[in-house]
Amino acid sequence: MKRFMTQLTQTRWWSLHLLLITFGVSIFSVARAESSQPPFQPRSQTQSIQVAVLATRGNPQTIQRWQPTIDWLNQQLPQYQFYLRPRNLEQMEEVIKNNSAEFVLTNPGQSVKLGWQYPLSWIATLKSPWPNGTNQALGSALVVRNNSSFIDLEDLQNSHAVAVSPDAFGGFLTLSRYLKSQQQDPSRFFKKIDYLGFPIDAMLYHLRDHQSDVAITPACLLENMDKEGLIDKSQFRVINNSAPQDFPCAVSTPLYPNWSFAKTSKANEVVATATAQALLNLPKDSLAAVAAKSQGWSSPISSLSVVKMYRDLNIHPQQTPWWQQALIWLKQHQQWAWGAAILFIALNIYHFWLEFRFNRNQKLLNKAQLDLKQKSQMLEHAQRVAIVGGLGTNLAHEINQPLSAIRNYSQGAKLRIEKGADAASLAPIMDKIEQQIVRVDAIVQRLRTLITKRTLAKQNLNINALIDDTLALLDHDLADKNIQIKVLSNGHPREIYADAVGLQQVFVNIINNATDSCLNYPQEPSNLIQIVTHYTDHQLDIYLRDNGAGLAHPISELQSAFVSTKEKGLGLGLSICHDIIEHHHGHFTLSPIEPHGCEAHIQLPYLPLSANQQNS
Repeated sequence: MKRFMTQLTQTRWWSLHLLLITFGVSIFSVARAESSQPPFQPRSQTQSIQVAVLATRGNPQTIQRWQPTIDWLNQQLPQYQFYLRPRNLEQMEEVIKNNSAEFVLTNPGQSVKLGWQYPLSWIATLKSPWPNGTNQALGSALVVRNNSSFIDLEDLQNSHAVAVSPDAFGGFLTLSRYLKSQQQDPSRFFKKIDYLGFPIDAMLYHLRDHQSDVAITPACLLENMDKEGLIDKSQFRVINNSAPQDFPCAVSTPLYPNWSFAKTSKANEVVATATAQALLNLPKDSLAAVAAKSQGWSSPISSLSVVKMYRDLNIHPQQTPWWQQALIWLKQHQQWAWGAAILFIALNIYHFWLEFRFNRNQKLLNKAQLDLKQKSQMLEHAQRVAIVGGLGTNLAHEINQPLSAIRNYSQGAKLRIEKGADAASLAPIMDKIEQQIVRVDAIVQRLRTLITKRTLAKQNLNINALIDDTLALLDHDLADKNIQIKVLSNGHPREIYADAVGLQQVFVNIINNATDSCLNYPQEPSNLIQIVTHYTDHQLDIYLRDNGAGLAHPISELQSAFVSTKEKGLGLGLSICHDIIEHHHGHFTLSPIEPHGCEAHIQLPYLPLSANQQNS
């Protein structure tokens, strides 16, 4: 029992101890929570006033600069409680849009821009810190490293720059306006621009670490960071310094109005009037004025210079874009607009119709050219067949000669066999019979090649061998007509890339015409056709000359189709010759010879051409 009472006493003691600890912790937590809250004051005595401030250098620097001004307002207006609210560019616009603050404190660029969109009333403008106390204090400074090679503004072209934002007033915008006044295109002046955003101190760190060539900073940033011990000012310098006399900072552009204090629609006129009077009463040597880097506040000044800057840069919200101006003009001149639209549609329809007609005619033209090429090949083939038909007597003689020889050799061999000759004595006869068979085969192959219809097939060939083969084909006919042939060759012979069948057809046509011309001129005792091949460095020249009657018609007519001097001729020979030589990318000309006769001149290139040219 005693032991049980002892345990019960101990249990009560620990429970009581735990209860006291819990109670103490609760009291401490409540006290701490209450200490973190502003002291309670009756609503009838104080009114909470929110002041949104643009935090260009981050929240700590913003509080350090502007909190003394807020403390001054709280001291001068004890019936109100002012609170400082640092914000960035986007948040400042949200504050005014949502009507969550009674006052805003920002640079003139943003204040003017926000004033175009929202109901803001300017109640005071910050004075600059230099002796005359003017309100012109904002601009841009082009800061480079002290050891860089940049001397003036022109040297910065195509350099690598850093800036806060393309919409930052005391930075890129004021510099853009200045560059435009110097006949420079701000969008193309620098090779590259990196926008680092807030805080703006990062630009000088970026430049110091050789990550860029130039920093586009607000005026006085370099000097302020040097006073604060953040950088060494001697490591940097400002390009195109044009600061006014007694201005404490280096600046590269003209100066614009200082920061503005504005009332939103949330604040009533009584609060705004009291706040404006308190700001204007701020002594220039007070702690708040020194912290704000100013000589106090003045009544709001005109923002006309800022408005002009925005207009010059074509970013003024009241500037109507070109497409909106076009719509306004269209509404005011509907009859002209409808007329222009109908004309535009008609021109487009006409254009598409012309394009359709052109494509259709192009296809028809290509088809006609293809048909013409096929018919030209058929015509060449028909002309070769006609040549073979015209050489019927000569071909019969060419074939009969080896056949007669074969018959004689075979009869001689038969007689020797009947007389008991051995095989060895018959071998020479068999060899001669075989030679004649080869001769017949060559004649047949020559005729088959000339008659067979095939596509253009070019190859490297010996032109002198082709001329000899053509003369062998015409040998009997030339001998029967008592025509002498003289073949000459000049230069170093070499092969040419050509179509053997087509060139042989050309030679046959020209030699036949030369033969007929010689027979039509009986005054000449001997009929002669001279064939000369002349090898030059770049081409082969072939001359076929005769001493016949010469040209009976102009050369241009003779090379046209269906013009002939022969009674039963179709006038296709010379036209086909001209086309065949053109297919070889050569030239074919006719000219008279004095006192009588004619010369055909053929020029042919040596080397094979491209595939497109070969197939043309």
